[in-house]
Amino acid sequence: MKIGTDGILIGAWVNVSKKFRALDIGSGTGIISIMLCQRNLNLELDSIELSPNAIIDAKINIENCNWSNRIKLFRQDLKDFHPNSNYDLIVSNPPYFKKSLEPSNSERSKARHQNDLKLEDILKFSKQHLSKDGSLNIIIPFDQKIEAIEFAKKYGLNSVRECDVYPKPNKAPHRILLEFSRIKNKQIINESLVIEMAGRHNYSDDYKKLTREFYTIFE
Repeated sequence: MKIGTDGILIGAWVNVSKKFRALDIGSGTGIISIMLCQRNLNLELDSIELSPNAIIDAKINIENCNWSNRIKLFRQDLKDFHPNSNYDLIVSNPPYFKKSLEPSNSERSKARHQNDLKLEDILKFSKQHLSKDGSLNIIIPFDQKIEAIEFAKKYGLNSVRECDVYPKPNKAPHRILLEFSRIKNKQIINESLVIEMAGRHNYSDDYKKLTREFYTIFE
C-alpha cells in the first residue's frame, strides 16, 4: 500500500502535546503511528490493522523505524480489540468511499471502503476507551463533515478543532481534519490548509511548515 497525503496530513496535524498513550486505528503502512512517536518521544502507541497485506507493510516499516520499541502492532478487528486501559489520543485515517464503486483490488477495497471499519465503530470505541481529557482525530472527505460531527455528538464527542484542506487555492476543500473531545468548547478552532500552489508538487508554505520534519525534499 502506498503512503498517501491523507496519512501524512493527520500524522503531522494531530496535537500530541501531553499525550502518553495513543491508538492508531487502521494502521495501513504504519506511517501515522511512526509519525506520532517521532513527534512525541514519551508516547506509547498501539496500532491495529485487519488487512493481512497491510499488516506486513506496517510491521516492516515499524521494525525499521527509530521508535519501534514504543509501538505495538496488532492484527485485529476493532470490534474485537479490548485494551486494558484508556487512551488519551486516538487517531484514524478511516476508509471513506462509502458510496463509490469499489476498486478491483480487494486489499485496497478493504482499506478504502467501510466494509470492515465504519466511522460508527471508531466513535463507539472512542466513547468507551478515551480518557476524560482525550481526543479522537480523523481525516475524511469534506462533504462528510456535517454528517460526521452530528454522528459524533450521539457518542458524546464534540468537534473542538477543524481544518479544511484545499488541494489548490482555486479549488474547493476536499478533505477535513477533525479533532473530537468529550469536552465541549465554546468556540471551535477553525483552520485551513492549501496543499499545492500552481503546478504539480509546488507545495504551499503552510504545507511545508506542517510536514517539514517528514519530507527530506523540504529540508
